[in-house]
Amino acid sequence: MKVGLDKKAIIEAAANMADEKGIANVSLKVLAAELGIKSPSLYKHFSGGLDELNKELMLYGWRSLECEITRAAIGKAKDDALIAICYAYRSFVSEHKGLFEAMQWYNMYQSEEHLQATQGTVSVLFQVLEAYGLTEEQKVHSVRVLRGFLQGFCAIESHGGYGNPVSLNDTFDFALKTILNGIRDLQGETE
Repeated sequence: MKVGLDKKAIIEAAANMADEKGIANVSLKVLAAELGIKSPSLYKHFSGGLDELNKELMLYGWRSLECEITRAAIGKAKDDALIAICYAYRSFVSEHKGLFEAMQWYNMYQSEEHLQATQGTVSVLFQVLEAYGLTEEQKVHSVRVLRGFLQGFCAIESHGGYGNPVSLNDTFDFALKTILNGIRDLQGETE
């Protein structure tokens, strides 16, 4: 094994490969060749083979996304924070299409590790929603709507699924404005 090639470095290399070539093209053999090692060497870190590597990519992706959206929200509140989070999310997907694809197929209840990886992203949204004075149920609904919008919009966009010439940026802004108006309407219901 090459000096300095630890599990973290391998996961980062696999994430880069997924972004460049697509997650479907990441295999232990191709990854090993990219790293200049023999594929059996990867089993030292991933005894579960490609399934374990894919799980690690999913966890790595969710943790990376959490860092990005947290950074975007720092120093902002309410609408400004949610807008910054949504744009950071979209930017993350644009820059990490392969990694984002790996993140889609997970069961957050499969293990405590899975739950913690995805919980960070959700927690950031809940923290920002605290400022709106919503009930717990309203916050849950709002987080689900935001996640559904972001995950769905970005997945369709990353696969080139929007064919109409109307600006995608305008559509993204329109949807975000609609969601924010809905959240503000909920705020009025709790007062």
